[in-house]
Amino acid sequence: PTNKPTTPPTNKPTTPPTNKPGANTIVPLPTSPTTGGAGCESLPRIEVMKETLQKVTDSSILEDSSTPQRQAFDWIMDRDPARVDPCSYDTIEQRYALATFWLSTNGVDWVNSDGWLMESNECTWSGIECDGNGLVTELGSNGALIKNNLSGVLPQEIKVFKSLEVIQIGENAIEGSIPDVLTELTQLRLFDVEINSLSGPAIVNLEGLDQLESYRISANRFSGRIDPSIGDITSLQELWFADNQITGAIPETLGNLVNMETLYMYRNNLVGPLPATVGQMKKLRELQIFQNFLSGTIPEGLYSNTELGLVRLDRNQFTGTISESIGNLVKLGDLRIDDNLFTGKLPASFFNLSRLAVLRLNDNNFVGTIRDGFDIWKDLDFADFRNNGFEGTLPETIFDIPTIRILYFSNNNLDGTIPASYSNSPVLRDLFLSGNQLSGTIPDIQIGQLSLLTELLLEDNKFTGSMAESVCNLRASGQGLLEDLWVDCGTRADPRLECDVPGCCTACFPSASVVP
Repeated sequence: PTNKPTTPPTNKPTTPPTNKPGANTIVPLPTSPTTGGAGCESLPRIEVMKETLQKVTDSSILEDSSTPQRQAFDWIMDRDPARVDPCSYDTIEQRYALATFWLSTNGVDWVNSDGWLMESNECTWSGIECDGNGLVTELGSNGALIKNNLSGVLPQEIKVFKSLEVIQIGENAIEGSIPDVLTELTQLRLFDVEINSLSGPAIVNLEGLDQLESYRISANRFSGRIDPSIGDITSLQELWFADNQITGAIPETLGNLVNMETLYMYRNNLVGPLPATVGQMKKLRELQIFQNFLSGTIPEGLYSNTELGLVRLDRNQFTGTISESIGNLVKLGDLRIDDNLFTGKLPASFFNLSRLAVLRLNDNNFVGTIRDGFDIWKDLDFADFRNNGFEGTLPETIFDIPTIRILYFSNNNLDGTIPASYSNSPVLRDLFLSGNQLSGTIPDIQIGQLSLLTELLLEDNKFTGSMAESVCNLRASGQGLLEDLWVDCGTRADPRLECDVPGCCTACFPSASVVP
């Protein structure tokens, strides 16, 4: 979540009831008023309050003095400065439910609890938004309860908020499970409990939540499988349950979520294939399922989701080749498919992806050449081709991209020379060429070129001659930022690149062709 609460007031409500029986003591609710006058006609206020709130909370819980519910009852009955009349106060159940929420989440420790359990109407309490009828529509409005030191559990009493549209309580320390009464909040649009300590099943019963657009539960301790019923909530646009302990396969019913825009399932224990039905999500903009145990090939349907701007399939066990259809994804700005088992050549259409800023293909089994087809690429910042079987020469046009900052080509079968154009990169910071079959000399550079270069790794190649003095000057004080310059200048290197300028090369290696 990006909305953060402003600096909170320091005044907090006092700790509720201090004179109370010990934990787990069963104390029957009073049968006559302790303070205040009659309620509805001749009925005592306490009787009306009991009858009203027992519709919300089971009487056995209300009679247990250790529960937040009983403490909320005692507060609203005897300590609420507003002294609300249950006969005339239309939102008495709502006020009680909010008090229960405050007590259940240890409100006394909140960073910002402005207004809570004070005399004012509950709609004015920090983080609460109401509609024109005085009914709560947002719990955590404007990010007021995000990172607010909430702990404890979510109480079942949230079921009272029938008009609730937003629950936003991320970045706290809430424990327990998602209350099963969530399904009663039929107006809910946003449910955000990210970065807490919640556990239990990740996908609770969401039946009836036909308005739900965002379901964010990432970075908790949820476990179990993804219930196929999730496909029934076709209003969903955001489904985030990354960083949990979810297991099993991704159900095919996920493809029913045709309004889905962002799908985050990374860092779980998911297995099996990415279902072909993912191709039905034509509005999908971001797909992040990295760091699981997914396998199989990329379904052809995925390439038809032309709104995709970010795809992260990295650190799985995907196999097969990259389809020519990948060229359809012309809006891609971030593609990471590294650390898988992909094979084959990059299709010609791959070079249609000219909007890419991040490209990670490393640690696969790709072969063939890296086509010199980066002429129309203008935004590439990070490109990683390491640890594959690419061959042929370095693509000259990749060095002409004005934004290129990180280039990794290490551990392939590339040959030929370093193109003179490598010095055209105005913001190049890292250039890794180690572990190839590159040869020739190191090209000179002009004064002012490669001024931001910090790492240049050239070892385990076939370079000859002497290290260009102009490159060595990037190590000179005040002339450059170059920290690491690794080359085959060791005494056993064959061929050997001379590095005669004192302090130039920071590490000298023997050629890999020399057996120790």
